[in-house]
Amino acid sequence: MALKFRCFKNRVTGQVSYIPVGRYGNFLNTIKKLVSYIRYNIPRYYVAHLTLTVAENESEIDYKHLHRVIQFIHLRLKRAGSDFKYVAVKELQDRGAIHYHILCIYSKPFVFPSSNEIAKSWKLGFVKITAPKIRLRLQSIANYNGKYIGKGYEYDTLELKKSFTANQIKQVYKLGPKRLAKVIGKFGKERAESFVCTYRKVYAITCRQLKEYVIDDDGFLDILERVECIKKELVMDFPSEWDYKGIYDSPF
Repeated sequence: MALKFRCFKNRVTGQVSYIPVGRYGNFLNTIKKLVSYIRYNIPRYYVAHLTLTVAENESEIDYKHLHRVIQFIHLRLKRAGSDFKYVAVKELQDRGAIHYHILCIYSKPFVFPSSNEIAKSWKLGFVKITAPKIRLRLQSIANYNGKYIGKGYEYDTLELKKSFTANQIKQVYKLGPKRLAKVIGKFGKERAESFVCTYRKVYAITCRQLKEYVIDDDGFLDILERVECIKKELVMDFPSEWDYKGIYDSPF
């Protein structure tokens, strides 16, 4: 599967920029959101790079195995009072087996579980933990882990499966650093996190809680609750200096 790129040209400087599309582009956007979230929410962070391998050659494994490990780590760190964010990347080894690389970021030292403890939760093979040097900028650490996702495009077996998974992070963190700083500076972090946004527009959503009373087949009263958005207000709009030029197969 060949990567494709969106091309943009700056109206002022004439600079041309190419942005990957598809799963790889989505992955890079997830990394950016993660970095922005950490900057505003975890002043002191710790990093672990976790590798989960499969003992037997398996071209596919069920996502539930990865989910079990993530839940184990999340609960362990939560009990210790630590925040926890992650990005997990699936890779196919030359021998045909799947394994995962997981970038884990947490907020307290000496609380991350050992490789032996994680292996008991993983159950499929071996576990290795390495710690990138903390003096590296967070973006560099994230990029270090990000290189692995490109390998997924070399194999047909990964065509129909997404190659990464990550924590859900509030939409406002998808904004670029300068735009994000303006939104948080104007509205405060707590309110900004309630906004929904594109990369250029930021909206405040007003919702209301609705209850519906229904009688089920056995004659019992059920209460159905749902949230209805009743107002969408544009609160900030960042004009773009870039013109879209189309999609290309190569970044040049």
